[in-house]
Amino acid sequence: MGSTRSCSTWLPTHLALAAMLAAGLALTGCKTTKSEDFETVEPVQEETLVIASEDVVEPAFTEDPDAFVVDPITGINEPAYGDDATGAVRRIALLLPLSGTHSGLGHDLLDAATLALFDIDNANIELVVADTKGTAEGAAQAANQVLAAQPDLIVGPLFSHAVTAAAPVAQQAGINIIALSSDLEVAQPGVFVLGIAPEDQIERVVAYAANQGRLRFAALAPQSRFGQRMVQAMEAAVARHGGVVVTRAFYNPDGLALDETVRELTQYPVRQADLENQIAELRARGDEVSMATVARLEGDAGAMAFDVLLIPDSGSRLSQLSAYLGYYDVMSPNVRLLGLASWNDPVLAREQVMQGAWFATAPDNNRSWFGNHFAGAYNTESSRLATLAYDAMALAAALTSSGAGGDFSERAITDWRGFQGVDGLFRFRDDGTPERGLVVMEITAEGLDVANPAPTVFEPPAVSMLMVE
Repeated sequence: MGSTRSCSTWLPTHLALAAMLAAGLALTGCKTTKSEDFETVEPVQEETLVIASEDVVEPAFTEDPDAFVVDPITGINEPAYGDDATGAVRRIALLLPLSGTHSGLGHDLLDAATLALFDIDNANIELVVADTKGTAEGAAQAANQVLAAQPDLIVGPLFSHAVTAAAPVAQQAGINIIALSSDLEVAQPGVFVLGIAPEDQIERVVAYAANQGRLRFAALAPQSRFGQRMVQAMEAAVARHGGVVVTRAFYNPDGLALDETVRELTQYPVRQADLENQIAELRARGDEVSMATVARLEGDAGAMAFDVLLIPDSGSRLSQLSAYLGYYDVMSPNVRLLGLASWNDPVLAREQVMQGAWFATAPDNNRSWFGNHFAGAYNTESSRLATLAYDAMALAAALTSSGAGGDFSERAITDWRGFQGVDGLFRFRDDGTPERGLVVMEITAEGLDVANPAPTVFEPPAVSMLMVE
C-alpha cells in the first residue's frame, strides 16, 4: 500500500477554530517504513499511522454503494488538545476505501486525517488504518483487522453498505463507530452518523419556510427509494412545524415524461379553466373595475394550491424540471422552491425559476481556511469530503482529552453541547443520528445569499439538568 502525499507546511489547530487560524509552523517531513505485515507512516512529531495487515477474511456482504453527503467536527467546551496526562496511547481506527473505484477519495480522507494528527500534536494518539476496498465485504474484513490493535474508537467506513457490514464487528467488540456516511438508516446506538444527512437539510429548510409564513407544501421527487425517503422526511417536518402537504408527484428518474408530471402537479388545466371562467364572468359585467381585473388576470396561469415546493434533485435533471416549472408558472415569489445542499452552486442563479429558492447546507465560514491549509500541506486541492476525516480526528482528540485517560463512551459522544468544526456545529442523539447547525441559503440573481445563519450553540435538552455521575 502506498504512502500519502508528501507534506510541506501546516497551521496549528486547537479546540477552537480561532486558534487554527492564528499561527503557522513548519513541518519538516514525513517518513515511511515498511515491514512484512504492515506499513507505518511516522510524522516527525511521532503520531503514528499503522496500516493493518490483511490476514483476516470475512464472508461476503452484498450491497451497492449508496450516494452520500458528508461533514465534520472539532469540539466545544471540551479540554484543550494536548498530550494525555496519563501518557496512555489511545488508538483510533480509520476505515477507508484506499483501493478500488473510490481509492482517490479514500486517500484524500486519509491525508486529511493525517493533517489533523499533525495539527492536534498529541503524541499519545495512534491512528490504525485499514482498507475497506469500497465494498461491504472489505469493510467487514477491515473492521476485523483493526481489532488486533485494540482501538478505542473506529472512524468510518464511508459508504452506508460498508457501515452496515462493519457495525456488527465493532459492536461485538464493544467499540463505538463514528461513521462517515450520511445515511440515517445505518445509525443506531453505538454507530453515530457524521455526514450531513439530507433529512436534516429538509428539516432545517422546512422550518425556515414555515417561519416565513409558508405553510402549503408540495413535493416533486424522483420515483426512487431516495425520492420516497425525502418526501417522507418533508411530510414529517411539515407536520412538526404546523404546515400541510397539499400534493406530491414523482417523476421517472430517467427524465421521461417530465412535462406531464409537472403539468399534473401544478394542475395547470384546472387552473386555466378556472381562470378563463373568472375572466368570462368579469367581461360579462363590463364595468371599469371588472375590466381592470381582466387586464391584470390575462396572461396569468391561475392561483397555485401550494406556496412551497421541495425538489430533492440536482444537475441536469433539475435544469430540465426548472424549464417546465417556469412554463407552468411555478416561480417566486408565489412559490418558493426548496432543495438540498447540492444546490450550493452559483450557476443556478442564471435560471430565473431558481431565483428565490432556499436550501440548507453546512456553513462555509471555514472552508477556505481548510482548503488553503490542505493545499499548503499536500500541494493539491482537497475533495469536498476531506473535512469529514479532518474533523473526525479532531473529535477523537477531544474524546481522548476527556476525563482521566480519555472517554470514548456513548455518553461522551452524545454530549448535548455538541462539537464545532470546519463545517459547523453538530451533536449526536442517543440513536446515532446527528443534529447539525445548518445555514439556510437563498439563490438570488447575483448568486447565493445567507437567508438565515447557522446556529453557533445548541439549546440544552428539555429535560432535568441534574447531572448524575
